[in-house]
Amino acid sequence: MKSNDLAMSFWEHLEELRRRIIKCLIALGVFSVIGFAFSNTILYVLKLPMQSPISNMVVNAIEASAGNDGSTLGFLALSLRSGTSNVEAELILTGPFEAIMAYLTIGITAGVLVSLPIILYQIWMFVFPALNQKEQRFALPLFLTIIFFFLLGAVFAYFIVVPVVLQFAAGLFQELNNLWDLKRYLKFVTGLILGFGIAFELPIVMAFLARIGIIDSRGFRGKQRVALLGICVLSALLTPADPGSMLLMAIPLFFLYQIGIFFAFLVEKEAET
Repeated sequence: MKSNDLAMSFWEHLEELRRRIIKCLIALGVFSVIGFAFSNTILYVLKLPMQSPISNMVVNAIEASAGNDGSTLGFLALSLRSGTSNVEAELILTGPFEAIMAYLTIGITAGVLVSLPIILYQIWMFVFPALNQKEQRFALPLFLTIIFFFLLGAVFAYFIVVPVVLQFAAGLFQELNNLWDLKRYLKFVTGLILGFGIAFELPIVMAFLARIGIIDSRGFRGKQRVALLGICVLSALLTPADPGSMLLMAIPLFFLYQIGIFFAFLVEKEAET
């Protein structure tokens, strides 16, 4: 009887997993179709970082709140100001196949991004019943925190990092015309946005490591210099080789590292109670 119950439980879990996967695929398919339908509008949004208004708004907000002195925010505003003019580049298609691939990239990427909260929710709801009552109380806040940090990183990349990096790249060889392949441009921009969205999950990762006992908040605090060096190296590898672009990634990541220390501390306190 017990083996039969266990078998029924296994098949029930398998059926639940199947239903969750189907829901994820339906969400991905529906939003991808919507992405195809609004491909021109999405392309317009992705081309906005090549224009000045986005960076100008950010720079004006920073200078209005912190000024343009020698502080870190002042240096950030100065770096952004250098990239607030229109990018001298033209997006082109090198053939019919490139146009089709660009169209597919726009639709599928939009579908993945928009359906991501639904996919994460389905994964979370599949895992949720396995959690104990104490862990379930933190399930929804943790889920919302993950979504918040991902969106924060994506917005930061779109409004600040992408315009500055594009401006820097366009000015490297001023004697040459910048004719950028549309498909590669889309891959570059969406890659930066997704990369920053994932990178901004650093506090969540640190809290998880503290929760499973690999390293605690004191360990994170004691390794701040090593973390800063690692963040600077990573930023230098993932951004163009100029100080402004590197700082655009390094400063928020180090700030997030401090938030991660605090999250790890909260996890430890919760484990003690």
